[in-house]
Order: sequence, then C-alpha cells, then structure tokens
Amino acid sequence: MGHLTVVAVLAVLFSLFMGTEANPFVYNYDRLRIGGLICASLLVAGGIGVILYNRCSRKNKKAEDNSSEI
Repeated sequence: MGHLTVVAVLAVLFSLFMGTEANPFVYNYDRLRIGGLICASLLVAGGIGVILYNRCSRKNKKAEDNSSEI
C-alpha cells in the first residue's frame, strides 16, 4: 500500500505542474497552493494512520498474550 501512495502523490504533483509556461520564473500560485494542501493532507492522514496502527497492534498483542496463559 505504500507504493500505491507514492504513485498517487507523484501522479497528482505531475498533473499539477505539467503545464509549462514560456517564462520558467512565473509561478502559478493556485496550483502551488493546491499541491501543498494535498501533500499536507496526505502527511496528516499518514500520521493518523501510523498512530492508529500502533494502538491496534498493541491491543492485538495483549489479547494474544492473555489467551496463551494457562
């Protein structure tokens, strides 16, 4: 699933910055802002996913430890 996320991010960034202008120093700030918001939201979602994954894995380990005791 990690590779799919990287491919999705690269596809979005590629599509946002695909249009080239005659002057390379003229920036389209709307596209830049949208790209930054997409990157920030993906980072936040990934952080929340890591936090929830660690909490879920700890609960499963505790349940397995309790069931193995005689």
